[in-house]
Amino acid sequence: MICPLPSPIRTLVTAAAIVGSVATPARAQTAPFGPLTSEEGSPLQRVGYTPMTEHADLAAPGAFTADMWLGYSNIFEQDSSATHLLFMDMERLITTATVRYGVSERLEVGGRLTLETTGGGILDPFISWWHTHLHLGNGNRERFPTDEHSQLLVDGAGQVRLDAPNRTFALEDVRLFAKWRLYASEDGSRFLSLRGVTRIPTQDNGVSEERADVALILLGRTRWGRVHMHGMAGGSTLRASEEMDSMLRSQTAFLTLAAEYPIADWVSGVLQYSIASPTTQGFRDKEIDSPPMNFVFGLAGRLGANWRWDASFQEDIPPDTPAVDFTLGIRLSRSW
Repeated sequence: MICPLPSPIRTLVTAAAIVGSVATPARAQTAPFGPLTSEEGSPLQRVGYTPMTEHADLAAPGAFTADMWLGYSNIFEQDSSATHLLFMDMERLITTATVRYGVSERLEVGGRLTLETTGGGILDPFISWWHTHLHLGNGNRERFPTDEHSQLLVDGAGQVRLDAPNRTFALEDVRLFAKWRLYASEDGSRFLSLRGVTRIPTQDNGVSEERADVALILLGRTRWGRVHMHGMAGGSTLRASEEMDSMLRSQTAFLTLAAEYPIADWVSGVLQYSIASPTTQGFRDKEIDSPPMNFVFGLAGRLGANWRWDASFQEDIPPDTPAVDFTLGIRLSRSW
């Protein structure tokens, strides 16, 4: 069950409402380009289904849409207690390729391939320098060699729960989905859809093979003046592998809210915030079994009639959650 909305979400919603209420109704309305494409990159979350933020609208009837998203993350989590030893030190590139087809005005179907590249990376010295100059905590980075790789979680009994090796463009999973239109207003300002997803994992977590998951997601958008609001809420099973059953919850839930303001007729600025229920349990540690939360900001727009794009920066706020330190994301999409 998701906890009450944190203050960043309440602030986001309030700010959007104020901007929308004072916007001049007579100005031309711009079609929405958001929300920003984002997905959690934490190894503790990616043992199961991780939701990718997307718009509520469906592909046009008879039309194909193909898109690619790249998300580059830096991850450092080091903690130990009587219940666990956690050491995550890595950089990860997630590459997704998605194809969808508009079967009718009320239905689209599609599939996605997820590729994963992990390693020590190159950003550790820069991040330590940045934290030092901003007088921010460095999370014990200075105590360990830079640009090393580790994905290790050991429980209090000494049993290895997660120990994933380096990967280079390895196929992480295959996803099949369908999206149904539930509601569309006559003026196009409000839209509601329901999305069902099956995730079929193709890698193991270094301990054992993972099992398939299913998810059900409600997506919507509305407009207040010139501000577009986007929302996504849903839940999924969390089956991972039998060896991890005792440390994992059986299901997860997630929520994303976004506010989009058009800068021009081809580009918008977007702010959004995401929260998800934790995947793990029993560790009694905030960096392992607390809800991951992320603030995302960036631009979304179009190129010509058939191309769409968005570019974003994702930061974990607050920083002491299982979410990754940051993710740089870029997506390019084309319709036929």
